[in-house]
Amino acid sequence: MEEEEAGQPTRVRARHIKKRALKNKALSVSFDEKDLRDYVTGFHKRKKKRRKEAQQKLQEADRRKRILARKKRKTEREFAIFGGAPPDTGAGIDECGEDYEQDEDSEPIPSVSGTTMYDDGDVKVMVTTSEISREEERLSERPEVVASVSIGGAEKKKHNVPVNKKKSFKKVVKNRSRSKQPSKRDRKKGKKTNKKQ
Repeated sequence: MEEEEAGQPTRVRARHIKKRALKNKALSVSFDEKDLRDYVTGFHKRKKKRRKEAQQKLQEADRRKRILARKKRKTEREFAIFGGAPPDTGAGIDECGEDYEQDEDSEPIPSVSGTTMYDDGDVKVMVTTSEISREEERLSERPEVVASVSIGGAEKKKHNVPVNKKKSFKKVVKNRSRSKQPSKRDRKKGKKTNKKQ
């Protein structure tokens, strides 16, 4: 009683429901025409919704393909316009698709070919490089770079260094047939394997 007066409510315990009572509960079936109509028409609605989503996915995929094709065509066009060199950020095609006029006094692309000497005290290395066009690449599969090394000021040899762009494959050793290893049990007993003659 003192607890009730202090302002604390008394706890009401929930009544325990026996399992037998839960099992013997009566089954009630109610029929609602509105629920039935929603359930039956739902098949068609869900099917339409799935179709619509699939069509949207296909349209999105087509859109992405068109965008990629457009980008590819643009890069190929720029590649053709600038002669294989990537375009400068200042010149080229702007967002509207119009070409900027190129100045006649713009510098041509510098050539990569040339001869370079490297001197490191007692070792001198001379490297000769040459530019390879696509036609030359097809004709000669393995272009060579000529490097001459001189030690102590006197030139000794000119080495032809083959340049291969293809990745070399690992050499695979052919498997040889080996005799069967005796088991641990056979080794303990001292048995010898029969060899075919």
